[in-house]
Amino acid sequence: MGQISIKHQAASGMVWTAVERFGSQIVQFIIGIVLARLLLPDDYGLIGMLAIFMAISQTFLDCGFANALIQKKDRDEIDYSTVFYFNLAVALILYGILFFFAPRSE
Repeated sequence: MGQISIKHQAASGMVWTAVERFGSQIVQFIIGIVLARLLLPDDYGLIGMLAIFMAISQTFLDCGFANALIQKKDRDEIDYSTVFYFNLAVALILYGILFFFAPRSE
């Protein structure tokens, strides 16, 4: 086996990233169609509103901590615990915000 060029590795990485992103979008689209057929319009609208919060949550997941942790050469337990506790703190803060600002049903 010879050395694989950096250009080939970058192209391969781009292809796999594109496959992952488009595959995820296709699966979400199919699930949306199935849910639209199974649910009442009011229920489907509620799912649509929840999708906004899920998209915001996904933004926090994609903020780069996982990639930074993977690419860091000399990572240790402090790095792992820092990322874990930061994600936990953000999740609890967002949960608190959503919980306290949610309308109360009587």
